[in-house]
Amino acid sequence: MHQFGRLCGAALLAGALGFGAAPAEAQAPGVTKDEITIGALGALTGATSFMGGPGRDGLQLGIEQINAAGGINGRKIKLVYEHAFTPAESVAAAKKLVESDKVFALILSSGSTGAAAAANYVRETGVPTYNLFGATPIIRTPFAKNVFHGAMPDAPTSAQALVDRVYQAKPDAKKIGLLVGTYSFPQSNKAAILPILEARGVKPVIEEFDQDSRDFTSQLISMARQRVDAVIVLGSFSEAGFAYKQAPEKGLANAVWVLDGSAVNDAIVPIIGERDPKNVWGYSNMPAFPAQDHPEAVKFRQAWIAKYGTPPQGRPNSYDMVGYGGAFILAKAIEAAGENLTWDGLIGAWSTMKGAKPSDLGGADVIFPETFSETDHQGNRALGRATIKGGLWQTVGQ
Repeated sequence: MHQFGRLCGAALLAGALGFGAAPAEAQAPGVTKDEITIGALGALTGATSFMGGPGRDGLQLGIEQINAAGGINGRKIKLVYEHAFTPAESVAAAKKLVESDKVFALILSSGSTGAAAAANYVRETGVPTYNLFGATPIIRTPFAKNVFHGAMPDAPTSAQALVDRVYQAKPDAKKIGLLVGTYSFPQSNKAAILPILEARGVKPVIEEFDQDSRDFTSQLISMARQRVDAVIVLGSFSEAGFAYKQAPEKGLANAVWVLDGSAVNDAIVPIIGERDPKNVWGYSNMPAFPAQDHPEAVKFRQAWIAKYGTPPQGRPNSYDMVGYGGAFILAKAIEAAGENLTWDGLIGAWSTMKGAKPSDLGGADVIFPETFSETDHQGNRALGRATIKGGLWQTVGQ
């Protein structure tokens, strides 16, 4: 029996050596000879569905274009998308995608609330993670080699843009109001704005509201009494829209309004009831908005309509674009990682990409090029200046 055992062991070892390395489908979770499974999570219902739904649609559109062109190194990409609105749902969705669905990489298209909730889990597992929308520092600090950030920049970058927009519109502004949601993304921007204003010697008037609020009477009256010259709104397009609409009757008819990225959405126009308000500004995370007469935006919009049909009000929006562009950036990183896919290989390839853009793989360049290094995973810091013209958000330079 001892001799037989030695022979069996030798045969097994010889067999293992003879077969060599494991086949591609066994090298990493979610990878087979023909397919790469990518997981994504975000809200499809609830207050932040204006990000999650478009994020999903943009991702799927980009992936279908990539697959139609032959996929990546001979493999097609498959997207598995999980609804997640609350923090608990976000953690559960991340765990399902990684542990049950065995995805090769994870995309967070949930905004700051979901990204913050999933942050510890993705760090602990080491799964390659692409954070599309979350500005919260919780997903960005401490630095994690497996977490990458896309078109939406970090809170300090967007906060600086918001303050800059105030002084571009009203250079002599003395008193600034901050109308801030109590949830994660607005609070992240608030924390980043305060030291910028302090450096300018400005002590802002701060008023807060709960998510999905519709009545801003008390906050606006407080700002009017303190004679603010400008109001920075940190919240969604619906929250900003109702606040702006109520402002004139509360004594803020002449204030400049600057809206953060969540509020820069064409769906705000029907809410505010003005086709071309003269005192509303924001920033863009991409070279042009979906409805602009810009070659890449037109190319994207035509592809979106061909897939999804006549768009509803406010669609496709910026989150459609970022999801679409993000699909190509992730695919580019997978391509650079080569045929023998592993998590470490993807992370290493992604960490050295310079100026990656959708057109590298045949897509429309609706996002700014993204660059990464081994110590800096913020792909984009460029932001455009935006205002509403012709009933639509338009980029009007830096």
